[in-house]
Amino acid sequence: MSLPHATYTGPKSTHEFEVDPSDPRYQTTEGRTTGASDYVLKQGHQDVDKPSDPKKVDNVNSKTGIDQYTTLSQLRMQLTGLQDDINEYLTEKINHVKKPRNSKQEQEINDLLDGSEET
Repeated sequence: MSLPHATYTGPKSTHEFEVDPSDPRYQTTEGRTTGASDYVLKQGHQDVDKPSDPKKVDNVNSKTGIDQYTTLSQLRMQLTGLQDDINEYLTEKINHVKKPRNSKQEQEINDLLDGSEET
């Protein structure tokens, strides 16, 4: 089975994303950049869309002690890591080009995010 990969092509740059199946970030269905944000979770909300655990292969040889997953679960885990890579890359690019804000603008943004804007 070939590994998934992705290419970002922007106006000034191109970036390749490739899966390293030995890296733990490609061995889980719980991505770092997916699901409910920390902000939402701190407000007490539950992540009801949390992905299921990857499915292990039945009748695995217990001598190795290494979990083996179904082909579809391996793909899900690899795509989760790949999505994290892409999200982190794009977030970094966005943060790099953002203009600095003054404290009043930051407070207005925080008020809007907290739902405490005055009408």
